[in-house]
Amino acid sequence: MRFHLINNGICTRLKLVGEELSELLIKNDWQKTDLLSSKIIFINSCSFLKKKEDEFLLLIKKILSEKNQSQKIAIFGCLPSTSADKIKVISSEIKQFSRDLSEIAKYFNLNSSDVKVNFTNNDKLTFREKIILTLNTLFLKDESIKYRLKKDEIFHLKISDGCKGNCSYCSEKFTTKHRSRKTAEIIIDFEKGLKSGYKLFALNSDDTSAFGVDNGESIYDLLSKMTRYGGDYKIAVPEFNPRGLFENRVIELLSLEKIIYITIPIQSGSNRILKLMQRPYEINSIIRKIRELKNLNPKLKINTHIIVGFPGETDADFNQTLKIISTGLFDRVKIFAYSDRPRTEASKMKYKISSNVINKREKILKRRILLANLCSKSLANFLLNTKTMN
Repeated sequence: MRFHLINNGICTRLKLVGEELSELLIKNDWQKTDLLSSKIIFINSCSFLKKKEDEFLLLIKKILSEKNQSQKIAIFGCLPSTSADKIKVISSEIKQFSRDLSEIAKYFNLNSSDVKVNFTNNDKLTFREKIILTLNTLFLKDESIKYRLKKDEIFHLKISDGCKGNCSYCSEKFTTKHRSRKTAEIIIDFEKGLKSGYKLFALNSDDTSAFGVDNGESIYDLLSKMTRYGGDYKIAVPEFNPRGLFENRVIELLSLEKIIYITIPIQSGSNRILKLMQRPYEINSIIRKIRELKNLNPKLKINTHIIVGFPGETDADFNQTLKIISTGLFDRVKIFAYSDRPRTEASKMKYKISSNVINKREKILKRRILLANLCSKSLANFLLNTKTMN
């Protein structure tokens, strides 16, 4: 069977799901071809934000209008779990699957054993990114900048699927169940990457801090084993829920020089908003832990996420977020404009913030981020953070 895979415009975690699907099909004697030659077109999809949902719905309509009559379309990823009815309105003949590839394997009667769970990203760099990478190679030699830009040199290790959180704004909890791989399996893949000459490794997970809670292991177990190997390899830890910082032994591991980059999404600087978001921490406690981590390893680059315009967010709430970001504690801040997602508690809340106010706050926050970076970070980090942050 000939297939074509559209695996763009999505997060790294979903890209890995797409790579797994491609490998699964090829191992079952399917042939990967261009779009026009394929019998089935698989589209990997995102619905984390409203604009992403709209983007993929438009893509589906475009593919549907351009394909020939004999071709079939199959959508997988997050969109079918949140917007199945909207896809069905476009065409009832489109087959829908979740992020769980066992659904596709069962439907097409595929043997799903022995499928790889790691990959490298070959996305092309922009001209500015090439300049920054050159500056870093010649002068700065910052491993975290290499991690952010030299994506083809990163070995991604899938460690788990799904999230253990219950955030009121997020529909991701509807897209897949939380499942962790066993540490021993991940270490085998890690060793393969080392033997292949990789120096940069990224853990791949929706909720890194919750790794292993479903099978009697923990992120401490995994990182303690990964950091024991000799050599000059480095590790990046994305999507680390702040609740994971309350374990001192985890802080000690994350402060090792082997760890060069971590994403700790605080989402807001206001405890009132955090409570409405159903985030399980108070902001001051988390900031103390992040400062502790930074003091133990000053070279560690810390990324965070901020949601602007959550329902009920007042100017005072927003100013509390600005105050924290202005400290320069974070090396990178990614901004997400709030949008209602299907079936979430936040979508039913009152006091929605207008798009004009959200846009204004986004601009203010971006200026504050750039000022903080200009004052306290390297030239390369400043240039990197002048890119669009949403």
